[in-house]
Amino acid sequence: MQTLRQSGAEIIDVRTYQAYADAHIPGSLSIPLREVFATWLGWLVPSPATPLVIVRDPDQDPEEVLWQARKIGYERLAGELTDALSAWTAAGHPLASTRVSTPAAADPATVVDVRQAAEYAPGHLPGAVNIELGALSRRWADLSGHDVVLMCGHGERAATAASLLERVGISDVRILAGGPQDWADAGAGRTLQVNS
Repeated sequence: MQTLRQSGAEIIDVRTYQAYADAHIPGSLSIPLREVFATWLGWLVPSPATPLVIVRDPDQDPEEVLWQARKIGYERLAGELTDALSAWTAAGHPLASTRVSTPAAADPATVVDVRQAAEYAPGHLPGAVNIELGALSRRWADLSGHDVVLMCGHGERAATAASLLERVGISDVRILAGGPQDWADAGAGRTLQVNS
């Protein structure tokens, strides 16, 4: 795995955002396996020539990963880890983790909403900054030195955002479990802000 990484391979973690948060290979890119996996793979790994190493849970279908990658021209699947990272740790390599915040505990003053502008405008946390996930790699310097809570609609894109920030050395990040409505439903008079 280390040899593959040194030769330019990307480690793509397709597990759930919670599994990624609990433990992941440092520097891996979280893109949870779902219907839009291929979209985010193509957006975040710009070259189809990049060798990919997939980290997945045993119950995730390897054929689904392969099909989604190949349908956008990503055919250099160089390997996979399917054993909950035990081979990685058995080889003496460290794991990283990312904190997850519940909607009740999130501080709206530190929230970065990575949804698209059209999703953000109808309802978002008061004071949340909107930086679309696809633009995060160009705007990460704006977040350096801040304790950042990343949010989307459910947690998947927030985990991807966390993995991107952790790769550039911003480690004080949290993933918000859920989305803006979950935050509003947490009570204490919370209402969503709407752009007019």
